[in-house]
Amino acid sequence: MLSALPFFIQVGLFLVVPMLITYYMIPKIVWVAREKELVVKPDHRSSHHIITPSFGGVAFFICFIICYSFLKNFFPTAPSTFVIPAVTLLFVVGLKDDLMASSARAKFIGQLIAVSMVMMSPDFYQLNLHGFIGIYAIPPYISIPLIFFFMVGFINAFNLIDGVDGLAAFLGIVMLGALAFLFNQAGNYFYILTCMILIGMLLAYIRFNFSKSLSKKIFMGDTGSLVIGFLLAFLSLKALTLECGGMNLPCYNLPPFLLLILAVPIFDTLRVMVVRYFQGKNILLADRNHIHHILIDLGYTHLKTSLVLSCASAVLIFIGYQLSFYLNWPAMMIFLLGISLIMAVLFNNLKRKVKPMKLNRKKLDILMRMFF
Repeated sequence: MLSALPFFIQVGLFLVVPMLITYYMIPKIVWVAREKELVVKPDHRSSHHIITPSFGGVAFFICFIICYSFLKNFFPTAPSTFVIPAVTLLFVVGLKDDLMASSARAKFIGQLIAVSMVMMSPDFYQLNLHGFIGIYAIPPYISIPLIFFFMVGFINAFNLIDGVDGLAAFLGIVMLGALAFLFNQAGNYFYILTCMILIGMLLAYIRFNFSKSLSKKIFMGDTGSLVIGFLLAFLSLKALTLECGGMNLPCYNLPPFLLLILAVPIFDTLRVMVVRYFQGKNILLADRNHIHHILIDLGYTHLKTSLVLSCASAVLIFIGYQLSFYLNWPAMMIFLLGISLIMAVLFNNLKRKVKPMKLNRKKLDILMRMFF
């Protein structure tokens, strides 16, 4: 029945139905979380000032399982049989961390097992760089460690970017939209509709993430960020396994273009690790050096911070796509490195402005207390 519908109607259904399911479920989850006092209390790193439930990922998980299972029924030959078990495992890992903080080791092991599940798919464990840096098919004994490193790294990078309202959701929508565009060019309808499911969920979540009402506001939590980060990494690698002959952009520029799609979380994570290293700190130690923290400390609202970074991501993706028709892969890499260097210098300068602003605010607070 689904296959008889025009494809644009299929896209609409797999966008709207997940949106409605998520929109229906989140208020119920918020109510239960508040009744059971399962809320996040602000700490010294937090950009929030009120206690808030962090179980938005529960709605994501339930909605994704329902919609993805339904989609698989109409694409029985589609691979990715092990996606649901992997997502379920990451959901459990995230839920445990949202309920009572898990150790980094436990989360890391859970992520490794989840990635190993999707590696069982026969079309997934061999990467193809399509001529990027002169490399085509990569043998499994090299592909497998690279896939583990990339997927686990990106899952954690996406988890770290979820620090202000709307940022992970807006960035996720931008990245999923770009991936859906690539899958459309390759004629892979199954993964286009998979992207639509995730976009629909995130659109509904944004409404509640920005809510002013305590009875509606919710965070994505690790239950959401781990699952969405995993699926983004998975879909990106799936794009590498497709035949790129039907895509408009040159095949050798597909890998750098995919890096550009995922650039903001990757850049942010690498940047803070480098900053911590040169400051003599543990590179895994949490702090307020992330780009969203810098913008918040400069006085940006959560909405403005999220829109600035997600719009910057969309603009870079658009520019990178256009340049991919005119540049060879070395030039594309120079472009990527140049953008990274410019952004690193920019945010380093912005970070320097934050300190005097904080000092002035402290002085103002002291004066206010003296006279009032």
